[in-house]
Amino acid sequence: MKKDQILTLQEVAEMLNVSPETVLNLLSQKEIKGKRIGNQWRFMRGNIEEWFAKQEKPNVEKIAHENVVSRFFSFINSDFIQMDLHGDNRFEILANMVQFAKKNGVCTKTSWLYEMLNKREELISTGIGNGIAFLHPRKIYPEKISFSGVLLGISREEINFRALDNCPVNLFFLILMKSEQQHLFTLSYLSQLFRDESQKDRIMSAKTKKAILELLTLKIK
Repeated sequence: MKKDQILTLQEVAEMLNVSPETVLNLLSQKEIKGKRIGNQWRFMRGNIEEWFAKQEKPNVEKIAHENVVSRFFSFINSDFIQMDLHGDNRFEILANMVQFAKKNGVCTKTSWLYEMLNKREELISTGIGNGIAFLHPRKIYPEKISFSGVLLGISREEINFRALDNCPVNLFFLILMKSEQQHLFTLSYLSQLFRDESQKDRIMSAKTKKAILELLTLKIK
């Protein structure tokens, strides 16, 4: 019978229209039942259908949203925020963000990282506009990165960064990921966060790192 069909983690995710991470989150919260076989999870279709039938769509979306936020915050913490980034030009900003990455152990290969970031800026600026830049190498180099991380440097001075809108930049996110999937996820998350053009000014006005982290929390719509 169809209800007796055994599903994989990916199949359950597709069935519920959420990410596999959300399915694991539902498991940890004992919302759904599953059985671990080796290093794989298996689920009974009937159990999943029964659980889903009892849920309201907003509740499922809330769980999915919480998972997205949790995933982003696995890459950033208060130590990864520099509230007084200094630099008179883009070269000094890059150099100081590279040193910040080294200080936090995300990437210790400073000369390599500076070269990669500088080459990326020479190709096209990562200043996306509205005073924000998403610094990152052109490609993913997992062997060069200690662990995936997002670092934020806040410059109180307006930096000419050759941004796409020709406006100066104050917020510099350094995105260093060990996989393409993580990289695309982070860019998508931050892009959604800064659709609200006033978000940058709120972060600039924040007095503590805790307040900044709260402002980096993507709100459900």
